[in-house]
Amino acid sequence: MRGVWKQILVYKISQKSDASCCGLYLDIFIIIGFKLFIMSEREEGLMKFLRIVFLVFFAVCVFSPTHHAWASPVQEQLKITVDKIMEILKDPSFKGEEQVEKRRASLRKVINEKFSFAKMSQLSLGRHWRKRSDEEKKVFIDLFGQLLEETYISKIEAYTDEKVIYLKEFVKKKKARVNTKIITKTIEIPIDYRLYNTKDGSWLIYDLVIEGVSLVGNYRSQFDHILQKDSYDKLVEELEKKIEN
Repeated sequence: MRGVWKQILVYKISQKSDASCCGLYLDIFIIIGFKLFIMSEREEGLMKFLRIVFLVFFAVCVFSPTHHAWASPVQEQLKITVDKIMEILKDPSFKGEEQVEKRRASLRKVINEKFSFAKMSQLSLGRHWRKRSDEEKKVFIDLFGQLLEETYISKIEAYTDEKVIYLKEFVKKKKARVNTKIITKTIEIPIDYRLYNTKDGSWLIYDLVIEGVSLVGNYRSQFDHILQKDSYDKLVEELEKKIEN
């Protein structure tokens, strides 16, 4: 009997991939549960064990660092964008100083599809956002969007042959955070994406945490400092200068 159970367990493991770890754990627990049931021949023993199995399974799948090893909708959508960016960076036709504008134009197109510059602009201005007119908001979104594009591109543009791995994922209602890491030959660069769910089911990026520093939070601090001592027009002027440089 022991040999039969061993063969079943080996078969179960061989049929599982890393993307279905919770299913593997559940299969193992159930196999063990039925084995104990056969050994004990007491139904109450099985029911008690299965209750424990459920609790352990729930804990493993929800709280384990790999509980999102399978691709969820938020991770799938983010991965499509990141893959497109990495493909552009690896493309030989985009390499070299003479291809900078062409490369960045392609990167901007991909970035604009997934980054919510309107949301990022609102968060970066914080309490000052409500004071702005519709026209001022429109201009600010355009300027800040350009600045964010340049900031993000400058951070990733040097990485061409590196690998991106997806670590933990946290989803709470309509917001999510996906922790990723760019693996290079010498260093590892953690980049966390913060996203929100739109009405059409899309997940859009509203903040980036690069090496522990929130992009939106960093700019919000800078903007608030400027607006406390200068006018909003001065802030717009500073943004224009940053983009030009």
